[in-house]
Order: sequence, then C-alpha cells, then structure tokens
Amino acid sequence: MRNVITAVSFVAFVLVFVVSRDATRGFLESWVELEGLALWIGSFVASLALAGLAAGAVLQIGKLFDHG
Repeated sequence: MRNVITAVSFVAFVLVFVVSRDATRGFLESWVELEGLALWIGSFVASLALAGLAAGAVLQIGKLFDHG
C-alpha cells in the first residue's frame, strides 16, 4: 500500500505543478508585476510549493488510511 501512495503522491505533484504554472505566472504578472527572470523564478517556486503541498496532503491522507 505504501508504494501505491507514494506513486499517487508523485503523480499529484507533477499534475499540480504543470497545472499551476500558468496560474501562478498570471497571478504574479498581474498582482506583483514581476517580469522576465524574476517572473520565471517566482512562478517556478510558487508552483513547486503548491505541488509540494498537494503531494504532502496525499501522503498524509494515505497514512490515515494505512493505519486504519
């Protein structure tokens, strides 16, 4: 069961990262007015953080179900 949860967590990480790239880029362009390299780095870091939160949530929920 642990391997399945890990795989699902990785898939969640990748999906959230890919989906959130455009959203974080648009948010940073309009609200913080970043551009160029700063925009790329900011959106990359924000997407990594969101993806990490999603993957962590999947792992924690998996722990709850694994312990029964």
